[in-house]
Amino acid sequence: MKKTAMIATALCLSFMASGCITKGQDIPGPSEASGSEISGSTTEEPASAHEVTVDVITLVSSDDGLFNQVVPNVTVDGKEATDINDMLSSYIRSEYPLEINDEYTDGMATRLYWGTKDNVLSIVIYAGETFTDYYTYDVFNFDLETQNRIDSREVLEHLGMTDEDFLSQASGIVESYCADSFYDLDRSVAAVDLDNCIPFVTPDGNTGFAANIYYPADSQFAGSAARRCLSLATKDVVVFEQ
Repeated sequence: MKKTAMIATALCLSFMASGCITKGQDIPGPSEASGSEISGSTTEEPASAHEVTVDVITLVSSDDGLFNQVVPNVTVDGKEATDINDMLSSYIRSEYPLEINDEYTDGMATRLYWGTKDNVLSIVIYAGETFTDYYTYDVFNFDLETQNRIDSREVLEHLGMTDEDFLSQASGIVESYCADSFYDLDRSVAAVDLDNCIPFVTPDGNTGFAANIYYPADSQFAGSAARRCLSLATKDVVVFEQ
């Protein structure tokens, strides 16, 4: 694993960029699914026509190793994917700052997961607050031919799914997930569209999606939401390996 010995003083930034949502505290922890986690070593995924490797660069780390700010270093066909790496590094640094000093740890700790299929590269960012149980996910999809970021419709085209089929399946999975929890079922299901429900390739090569899940009106965090990663294959949460 590549490591950079730097701890930057980060500004407290709100979730203003696309794909971000209002923060709040969450009850379940981040131990959700089966899949390959990027844990510092280079990983290769053969489910694409391109050879893809992803290394993790640690920018900030607590002494006990519990809290880290990490960014990916993506290589495609033996060449560094500079545009992808620069964009994701800038995003993580600005949206998920992590400040660690002798007195306290403050901000968002990050972890990375990835998958490839049909020339789609999906990078999943886990971000969890160091001072609450809140956590969320961001998903970024790229076309491995052009290395450009692609939107939900383009991902579905690569994966051979129609918008209608994807949204129908996603809606049912979100409904089932919320029915068994304290989340706001009606609002969460209503948010299932191609802007708020992002398909991606899971580490095991299946199709997942990141959906905005809302807290109920009578909760402490009424009106706020967090993204959860759900699987079309298992109809449940994507459980990423720790």
